[in-house]
Amino acid sequence: MRLLLALDALDPAPVARGLVAAGLPEPDVHDPADGLDVAFDARMRAAFALVVGEPVLDRGTLGGRVTGELATRARQAGVPCHAIVGADRLDPFGKRILDLQHVLVAADAGALEAAGTELGRRLAADVRPG
Repeated sequence: MRLLLALDALDPAPVARGLVAAGLPEPDVHDPADGLDVAFDARMRAAFALVVGEPVLDRGTLGGRVTGELATRARQAGVPCHAIVGADRLDPFGKRILDLQHVLVAADAGALEAAGTELGRRLAADVRPG
């Protein structure tokens, strides 16, 4: 079982490197521009978690952007969802609606890799509490 990475307008490569550096297997990567269909839903349900992302997490995310749709599908399928975003402008209630477990902010490639590493550490701690 692998992690599914679906970042909208963010480069998934540095995030994937960070996740691997934290000891997780190479994630399965889905480009949201390829659409969200039954095949995506099957990949998501087979994953132990979904990582979504976009340049700015805000009320517009709740209003129909692909990141909001991804998080909603994960919630409905019972798949934990985490986010790595360029900027976090969404209030705690909005994050609760989307059922986002962790939200990390990363503004450039170096920060994306660091966020991947940090998320990997958090996921390992969630699965194997100390």
